[in-house]
Amino acid sequence: MFVIRILGLWILILGFMAFVYDATKTMANNGSVTVTSLGGHWVNLHEKSFKFIENVVSSMVHPAVWDTVFQFCLLLPAWLAFGLIGSWIYWIGRHRKKIEIFIN
Repeated sequence: MFVIRILGLWILILGFMAFVYDATKTMANNGSVTVTSLGGHWVNLHEKSFKFIENVVSSMVHPAVWDTVFQFCLLLPAWLAFGLIGSWIYWIGRHRKKIEIFIN
């Protein structure tokens, strides 16, 4: 469970970094709000892998899956997507309360 919590924290850190990236771009653009999507970051970092995954999902699964599910997820702001995923993974790895039942 410790490894899962660490993974969740790293993903939360990625979300915070994406938020800071958007905030600095907003300040640099004289206050006009800039929000970078998850797909936008992915294309900026490695466009070949983005195109590869798009082709694999469209050809092996169904093009409608790419157009509906993946496009919706990739259009989310990166800080929101990483924040939700990181929080969920951290929640999965949380310490659970030990319940002790005494029966006499």
